[in-house]
Amino acid sequence: MQDPGIVLQELCGAPVNRRRFLKGSLSGLALLGVGSLIPAGCKTYPKPGVPLQFFDGREYAIMNAVAARLIGAPQRVGSGADHVDVAARVDGIVATWDAESRAQLRTMLRVFEHGTYLFDLQRKRFTRLAVTAQDEYLGGWMNSTLGARRIVFRALKALATTGFYSDPRAWRRLGYDGPWLGRVAATVRVDPEPLAPITALSSRPA
Repeated sequence: MQDPGIVLQELCGAPVNRRRFLKGSLSGLALLGVGSLIPAGCKTYPKPGVPLQFFDGREYAIMNAVAARLIGAPQRVGSGADHVDVAARVDGIVATWDAESRAQLRTMLRVFEHGTYLFDLQRKRFTRLAVTAQDEYLGGWMNSTLGARRIVFRALKALATTGFYSDPRAWRRLGYDGPWLGRVAATVRVDPEPLAPITALSSRPA
């Protein structure tokens, strides 16, 4: 499998594990400022059933909810035995990032979760919306005229897809049986031409 950091860089168009996330534009700085003013929120999120290195219960729930809608696999994302726990896999990835990038991701998730009140005038946070409203809300971030919102969308999409498709349980749905290297014997499919002696080459007429 390709290194997750490289995948994220390709999907986002820039390295997301460095100190840049939202600081490259005025709109990004403004979004970070808004995020710093948003309260941490209530404690009514379900407790994760797996140990986490970075995410708290709120961020874990947000990440899995985002993944379920973006990947179109609501019955395959979560902590069940037959599910892909995208948030847990992403948690392991972002735990290796530098402190500033982790802090920015934490702010991004908070702004995204509670941005329903600000951007869509909704009375519920993202994880409490109906699935149709969640899809509309995600579309607003994807197509926003505010560049920082589009950056957040791309980053969340990159994290969700990396977390989902790096799990072998997601491969079967794609008809992919996993990496062949070291598992499947390679066969030569092209018969090479026999080597010609150097004397035959040197004796050819000019």
